[in-house]
Amino acid sequence: MKKYIFALVCFYTIALTAQDEVITEQKNQFEFSTGYTFGALKNLSFAPVAQYDYNGLHYELGFTRKTKRNKLFEVQLVYINTALMSDIIPEPAPEYSKIVLNFSSLKRIYTHNRFTIHLGLQSQTNVSSFYQWKLYDVQQKLGIASRVTFQIDTKQAISSKLTLPFFMWRTSTFEENAYGLGRYQSVFWTTAYTYEFSKHFDLKAMYNFNYDRIQISNAYREVQHQINLGIHYKF
Repeated sequence: MKKYIFALVCFYTIALTAQDEVITEQKNQFEFSTGYTFGALKNLSFAPVAQYDYNGLHYELGFTRKTKRNKLFEVQLVYINTALMSDIIPEPAPEYSKIVLNFSSLKRIYTHNRFTIHLGLQSQTNVSSFYQWKLYDVQQKLGIASRVTFQIDTKQAISSKLTLPFFMWRTSTFEENAYGLGRYQSVFWTTAYTYEFSKHFDLKAMYNFNYDRIQISNAYREVQHQINLGIHYKF
């Protein structure tokens, strides 16, 4: 009889522990990271230059919320301030700054063992300025986004997110217009490695790639690469 009581107590204790782990799972995640950006810009409305090159530091803030149904709500804010460089026009390098704000809502559509796939929509707002806001360019994009996550072990994970915008509305010093897939092509891809070193903190290394192209007479094209190192706070 004592053995049965002891076994029952052990089972009850394990059940409570498991329940406590579920209840205390961290659903929110705040991120701060910084890194290096290098890219190329062609904007014939701004200047008749085949390509400007730029590079510099950028700063990123992010927030992720996981719901009870395993949906992901993600917010990302990126800021870069740099200068456009070209050998064609012998003038001081134009100041170029850019703010990027992303909102995405992703639903889990597949999970098996260590793999998880989320699919949904992402909204992206790009606000660019030239010569300290003497000229500006605002782009509002809407696209399909998918995130794939692979849990290497209890502490390590790799994730990759691909966003394909299919609509863009642009208002700027140069024009105001809307573009669909026929005249506008874009891709945003990010891949990240995270390592959990405590219950509330993760270390993260990430690479971002962004490409935008508008097929108009005053052609617009931008290619951007970013390498990030940051930290997550989970609560």
